[in-house]
Amino acid sequence: MKNIFLILFGTLINFTAFSQHSESQSTFKFVGHRGASYLAPENTKASIELAWEVGADAAECDVMLTSDHKVVLCHDKNTKNLTGENFNVSETSWARLSKLTIKLKESNLPEYENQPIPLLEEVLTTIPEDRMLVIEIKTGPEILPYLHKTIDVHWTSGKISFIAFDFETIAAAKALYPEVPCYYLSSSEKDFNKHLEGVVDHELDGMDLWHAIITPSLIKKCKSAGLDVWCWTVNDPQVAREMKKMGVTAVTTDRPAWLKENL
Repeated sequence: MKNIFLILFGTLINFTAFSQHSESQSTFKFVGHRGASYLAPENTKASIELAWEVGADAAECDVMLTSDHKVVLCHDKNTKNLTGENFNVSETSWARLSKLTIKLKESNLPEYENQPIPLLEEVLTTIPEDRMLVIEIKTGPEILPYLHKTIDVHWTSGKISFIAFDFETIAAAKALYPEVPCYYLSSSEKDFNKHLEGVVDHELDGMDLWHAIITPSLIKKCKSAGLDVWCWTVNDPQVAREMKKMGVTAVTTDRPAWLKENL
């Protein structure tokens, strides 16, 4: 009888430990930076879809506004570095931008040559039920009415969240979509401290921080304020381990599948 009790007790401990481990693993998410941008051109529909195909929990993209108020995926204000052709996104129509193709980076696979700049609406319709699209707003609040309309019409499945470096913009996005996770982006401890109180007051969900500024004390400040912490952009497994150990819940990376495998 004693032996049976010990076996059952040991099984219970192992099951509890496994459950806790599984829960811990599930809370650490891998976010494809501009999609799976190591393998496919950044901020393309192909890159976003590839991130989900290789197992990323989420894919991140950058959005800007064209001169005719179309919401497009693009990181830079100008298309020169991305396409080789010189156009300011905010001063150019979608009809013109849609004809550009994105140059491959050295690490990009050749089958992704000649990818176009996509509209956000094209990507929203492809989010899998169990994944998330992280939308980084690269402009000020002027994009929000058009972003709102695009999301309301074309978001059909999966989850979305918003991130932004501009505090006014992310606060306004949270007011517009209270149910959608919103994170303030920051790259310095000074900026973090400046906006921490505002993040709490505007009921944002957390901070998305440059990994190099993250410390245990900074994490403690966030947790004490009830804030979640994400980080960017990590392509080193050791750094990812450190982030996870300190309590970061999501890591943005150019190589989501590779980083996940090597963690």
